[in-house]
Amino acid sequence: MNPHVEQLAIPYQRSMTFLSYIQGPLVNDWVEEQAQWLIDQVTGGVSHAEENLWATIETRFHQAYTDTAEKQKAQHNVRELRMKGDDLDGFIAQFATTAKKAGYDLDGEATLDVFQRALPYKLVANCIKFDHPVTWNDWTRAARHHQQEYIYLKERVKGGEQRGGATKFQWRNALNNRNPNTMDIGRTRAQATFTDEEKRQRVQSGLCFRCNQKGHITRYCPNQGARVAEASTSNTPVVTVQTQGPVSAAQKAQALIATLHAESEEVCDCFADELFSKKDFLNA
Repeated sequence: MNPHVEQLAIPYQRSMTFLSYIQGPLVNDWVEEQAQWLIDQVTGGVSHAEENLWATIETRFHQAYTDTAEKQKAQHNVRELRMKGDDLDGFIAQFATTAKKAGYDLDGEATLDVFQRALPYKLVANCIKFDHPVTWNDWTRAARHHQQEYIYLKERVKGGEQRGGATKFQWRNALNNRNPNTMDIGRTRAQATFTDEEKRQRVQSGLCFRCNQKGHITRYCPNQGARVAEASTSNTPVVTVQTQGPVSAAQKAQALIATLHAESEEVCDCFADELFSKKDFLNA
């Protein structure tokens, strides 16, 4: 509406004209109420030119209809929200803002149900399993805790192109013995004085890279306090770890890695590729 048009220049007439355009069974009562208010104002001595007449009608309209539309839109949007990526804090802030616009109580059971559905399934499962959250603060606190653990493990286990502090390229080189100084797998480092052919022969013969004796690999050389025996019935060494107690996971892992040195370059490369190609374990 253009207030500069002659018939709309006067606030009272502008307000009445505006109300005449609002029609329908759902709004008729509201329109009649506002029209009666205008009549009561001028009957009581308020001038037709009083700008507050129009300002009041305009404000009441926004409160009655614009806010309702925004609320309905927010109620729809909050149900469509989903956490994307690792930005949990950003999602929580967005959800809280949208829920408040929708008129929802953050501690309400229905609101918390919508919040849970918007989170990754395994994040919700961990919250319920370990924390048993009830309120909004309980849920956000538990979710943040488990999300931080997930991110830490993701960087530690997946780590982009690193695993255990070493890159895929370093793993390939170490397994293929192309560059014995590239990386240290566990605590076993190949000596730079051996050629690739000498290393291959030593592995096939079961000779220790440190003391040149049979019966153990370098990491478990008796000179270092550990005892390892290595026997071979084929071209691929079979490593047997001998200890006074149970064989540890680290010892088993080192024994398996030791056998890879006798494999072809293709096999070693495939091993490194497999090590770095695993999917996100929490979303598997």
